[in-house]
Formats: sequence, C-alpha cells, structure tokens
Amino acid sequence: MKKRTIFTFVFLACAIGLSYALVNTIKTTIEQEQLIVESEARVIERLKIIREAQKTYQLRYGRYTPSWDSLEQFMREGVIYNVSKKEIVIPKDKIRTLETYHLGDSIRIIYDTLGTIPARNSVFEDGKPTFNLDSIGYIPGKGEQQFKLFVEKKPTGKTDIMADYIEVIDPFPVNKERSDENLNRRTKFLRFGSLNEVSTVGNWEDK
Repeated sequence: MKKRTIFTFVFLACAIGLSYALVNTIKTTIEQEQLIVESEARVIERLKIIREAQKTYQLRYGRYTPSWDSLEQFMREGVIYNVSKKEIVIPKDKIRTLETYHLGDSIRIIYDTLGTIPARNSVFEDGKPTFNLDSIGYIPGKGEQQFKLFVEKKPTGKTDIMADYIEVIDPFPVNKERSDENLNRRTKFLRFGSLNEVSTVGNWEDK
C-alpha cells in the first residue's frame, strides 16, 4: 500500500511537471511569435518611410542618395518645388500650312513654380517625424544595427537608358527563419527595391 501511494505521488508529480513544461513551452512559443510580428511591423514601417524619403530625394535631385546622413539632412532641411502644369492648345488653323496641316493642333506645356514645401511633408503626416531623424538608418529595436543601403545608376537591360536602382535590407531579422538563401522572396530578409530591376516594391507586398 505504501509503495502504491509513493508511486502515485511520483506519477502525479511527473504529470504535473510535464504539464507545466508543455504549457510553458506553448507560452514561450506564443510570446516569441508575437515578438516577431511586432518587430517586423516596426521594421516594415521604417522601410516604408525610408522608401518615401528616397523617392522624394530622387524627385528633387534626380537620383537616390547612398548616404544616411544626406537623407537625414534632406528630411530636416530639404525642400521640393510645388509646380503646376498647364497645357495650351494652339489650333492647327492658326499655325499649320497646307503641307503641315495633317500634323494637327499644337500643344504647348507651361510649368509654373508656385513655391516650395518641406521635403518631410511628403513623407510624414503634417510634416512631423515619428522618430528622431538622426536614427532614420537604424533598425527599430536593434540598437546600433543599421539597414543595408545600396544605390546604383546604370543602364536598364541592354539599352543605354540610365535608371536608378535602390535596395534597402534588414540583415538582422528577429525571425531566424528569414534568410536570403530562401527561394521564396517573402521569407528572405525584409527589404524593398532591387539592384536587378527598377523597383521599389517591398518583399512583404504583392508585386
């Protein structure tokens, strides 16, 4: 009887211990998944901001910047021109001869600069940054770790037409299953853009 009682206690203790371990493992897994979701949401939000900042920089200077410092300064002090576009149609009856009448009406396009607006207004709501601009290149929640920034200007395909290429990557994922060795673009490191095609699409988005 005594042995049976001892065995019962031991069995219950083991069962309780295993149950606790299982519950603790499930809890840890859920917490880890939640951490990954929250971390990646912050990273994606920052990548979107960097993308808009770079597109605004390109609009102003005709190229992307390879420097976090220059991007930060542009967001602090840069401006973009507010330009209006007006089309004036000149009837063919007024300008064409019999020989050129088939060319039809002429259209003149007039651009008028109405002023400037702060560059950050095109990136942040009400022009108010949601973080310190001197940390624009740093990955949220990862201390001194920075995004990798690649910028190139090169011909597109086999043509001589020059185009701007940009790629920004988070090489320090919280989700250890993310790797650039993966074939699925969605499970590679979080990024936007490409150095192989003219694109600013993020790999969390549908192409």
